[in-house]
Parts: sequence; structure tokens; C-alpha cells
Amino acid sequence: MKNLKYITLAIIALVGLTSLTSCEDEDKYRFPELGNGGFVKFVSMPEFNAGADPASASFTAMTEDPNGNIANYDIAVRGYFTGASTDTISWRSTTTFPFDVSFTAADMATTFGVPASTFVSGDSFEFFGTATTTDGTVYSYVQTNCNCPTDPEDPEAPGTWNGANTDSVLLTAAGLLQAFNWEVEFSDPPM
Repeated sequence: MKNLKYITLAIIALVGLTSLTSCEDEDKYRFPELGNGGFVKFVSMPEFNAGADPASASFTAMTEDPNGNIANYDIAVRGYFTGASTDTISWRSTTTFPFDVSFTAADMATTFGVPASTFVSGDSFEFFGTATTTDGTVYSYVQTNCNCPTDPEDPEAPGTWNGANTDSVLLTAAGLLQAFNWEVEFSDPPM
């Protein structure tokens, strides 16, 4: 009889505790809406050392749009050589993929308006990509800019989860071959 009394008390306690719990408001917790962003990547890992002799150096690479949602992809370049401006120069743009981003020293000389003989071993070029998706969202080489909500658990808190930029450090570390920011140098590839 004692065992039945304990079992009955246990059932009453279980029913009582169950009835005291409440359902949580699912709208209370904000979670960012997920979808495919604008991402441009190299088709395969390029060699960023174009060769030590600028007269014969070249960079060979193709880019692609793996999500199929890029409306426009613009690339600017900054040169690091004697006499180079600190400004970036618009370099190439496309609305179709795959897109060839290969170049030679002669191509860079034309871009910067200098003789090809200006370049020496160790000079380099840094490229900055900006992709605009078909819905108008712009993704660029600038690090992620999160204007995150002040209180992620409050659905009315101001802020957005992502400024629509791509974090190149994360993408490179993940091995995703991002084509938003890269540098090519006139030097021999490492052995």
C-alpha cells in the first residue's frame, strides 16, 4: 500500500509540474533569414606569384558565380610599385560567368598608364571585387559589417544581422576560394 501511495504522489507531482510549464513565444527569438548571398569565387586555386621577371610574368585565373545570382561583378585594382598612385583603378566588370581575370605585366602597364619596364620583381597588385545580386544586394571586399540587433531575443529590437558584405578572412580560412580580395606579386612561386 505504501508503494501505491508513493506512485500516486509521483504521478500527481508530474502532472502538476507539466501543467505549470508554458509554451514559449517563438517570435521572441530573432533568427536571421537565410538565403544564398552574392559570392564570386575562383574556379580553382590560382598561383598568386606571377613569376619574378615582369617581362614574362602572368597571372591565370577564372572566376565563377556558384549561386547563379550575380547581376554584376566589378573589380578594381591598386598597384604597389614605384610611382604608383594610392588610389584604386576600375579594372574589369562582367555580367556573365565564368569570367577570366588573367593578366600579364603588359596588361597592368596599360591599366596604370605606365611602361611595362616600370615593374620589377616584388611589385604587386591588389584586387577588390564587388558583386551585385539580381535582387540588388551588394557584396564587397569590405569586412563584414554587422549592425546587429541590440537585443537578439527581442523581435522589435533595431538592427540587421549582416551588412551584406563578405568576410574574406572567414572565406579564405574555410577554403572557399573567394574572389573579392586577392593580391598577385611579381615573384617566383614558393618551392
